[in-house]
Amino acid sequence: MVLLVRFGEIALKSRFVRRQLRDRLVANIQDLFAAEGVECITDSDEARVYVYADDVARARSILTRVFGVVSISPAAETHADLASLRHVVLSEAKWSLAAGKTFALRTRRVGTHPFTSQDLARELGDVVRLAHPGVRVNLSHPDIEIHVEVRQNRAFVFQEIWPGPGGLPLGSQGRGLAVVKDRDGMVAAWMGMKRGCRIAVATAPGEPLVEPLRQWDVRLKVLDLPPNGRLAELVKITRADAVFLGTRWSSFDPADREGLSVPVFEPVIGLSDEEVGRIASHIESR
Repeated sequence: MVLLVRFGEIALKSRFVRRQLRDRLVANIQDLFAAEGVECITDSDEARVYVYADDVARARSILTRVFGVVSISPAAETHADLASLRHVVLSEAKWSLAAGKTFALRTRRVGTHPFTSQDLARELGDVVRLAHPGVRVNLSHPDIEIHVEVRQNRAFVFQEIWPGPGGLPLGSQGRGLAVVKDRDGMVAAWMGMKRGCRIAVATAPGEPLVEPLRQWDVRLKVLDLPPNGRLAELVKITRADAVFLGTRWSSFDPADREGLSVPVFEPVIGLSDEEVGRIASHIESR
């Protein structure tokens, strides 16, 4: 079993930058697996990261906390030839299709092959229908979708697609300092992480809201927030390129703003209570 890991924004960058970001993403995946004591082997190409792990449930839990990951699919891997694909697709259909069900084959192909994506869908669809006479093809609203992805000389067959957090790989966009006094601050810190910043957290000693953030960054640095709340010294200590605050519009007062030498971002200022609560629950539930 291989976990097919997709990334989004990374693919839009130049070849050189894309390679740097992909390598950072792979390193972050390995760090999180190592921190949780789960063994894995990673591989990657221009558009995918491949994670081989025996414990798929724990691997899923880890990968859905890696910023930069858009989605994950547990897949069966085989050779990129029709004979191999017929065998694996039939195996996938055997345990998921039953009489009266409808199905669709979703195929995509990268590289040079003696068949097109349409050829694959037609050929493999016919194989499934012959093996399961009681099922029908429905391309609009099927009960079961079987995905076939052919990449050069490798092929992957899967059904499930699990969402990831998206964003950019942690540590790829400089350093940030976030003040965490409440859930608003926790969400602001997480949103900074999602944009690729390595965040240091300034908070009161023993603040429990820091612990959920550790699930997303195993190297999270935590500092005591000064009694006067001033951040200039902490910005120097952490060498932060930006500060993230959990300011809400209802409490915004520019007169209270400390003059800092770095940009200040307030990513939750325009969010509703419901939106902040939903993100906070997502952070805490990982």
